[in-house]
Amino acid sequence: MKNERGITLISLAITIVVMFILAGVAVYEAVINDGGVVNEVREETSKQQEMIQEEKDKMNTVLKEQEEDWGIS
Repeated sequence: MKNERGITLISLAITIVVMFILAGVAVYEAVINDGGVVNEVREETSKQQEMIQEEKDKMNTVLKEQEEDWGIS
């Protein structure tokens, strides 16, 4: 037998599969898992919606007060 050097196609395929698995786990941890980007966006969106609702409530209160002052019903 010859003394061949280099990697075989099988070892290259196994290496690529392992790298895909590791990349999938890393993406899951960074994006989807607790504390990931998706949860941060959800929390921030929720906070912004609460702030918008508070501002709407304030504006409605001011509008009602003005309507009462001007005698508009």
